Amino acid sequence: MSDKALKRIEQTLTKVVEQQEAICAELGRLAAKVEEGEPTATTEETIRFLDGFRAGEALGEASLGAWIEVSDVACVKGGLRTVQQREGFHARLLEARIKELGGTCEADLPEATHEAAMKSSANKKKGDAAKILDFVKQFPDCDAALAPIFEMADKLDHDPETQSLLRTIAQDERSTLAWFHEACQQLNG
Repeated sequence: MSDKALKRIEQTLTKVVEQQEAICAELGRLAAKVEEGEPTATTEETIRFLDGFRAGEALGEASLGAWIEVSDVACVKGGLRTVQQREGFHARLLEARIKELGGTCEADLPEATHEAAMKSSANKKKGDAAKILDFVKQFPDCDAALAPIFEMADKLDHDPETQSLLRTIAQDERSTLAWFHEACQQLNG
């Protein structure tokens, strides 16, 4: 056997050992979580969370559409369109994952919540600056607003697909919140 072939075998064995060590470390971490009693979410709890989140994202898409219709500031309108598309996309992703987990979409936000969101968004008398300020006042701390999403994701080590879905949606939500905060600063000083 040539030196070149032996070197490739050694490199392959080194990679296998590294992979085994990583697997063992992950198994150890998971075993420690179980021993410490760290909570994990059941499939039913996961579906309920995803469904409630989906309902909120769907309302976000609809209410942003109403806001876009009455927006009179071009840069706000452009940002709102982006946010609206993300909200709708998130709702569809969450719906698909719920179905993959064997669930159905049943969550509905209270009619009063829906009506209030639509009325506020479609209000022609209230300008974009005031609406954005209201939004920022509702979510002044981005990390606190996103905490429930990350908390659920942390409970899903047994479901890495849903875990990753939630974490990447949370990244989008962070972008949305950052945009609102920046727009608020620009429009309201």
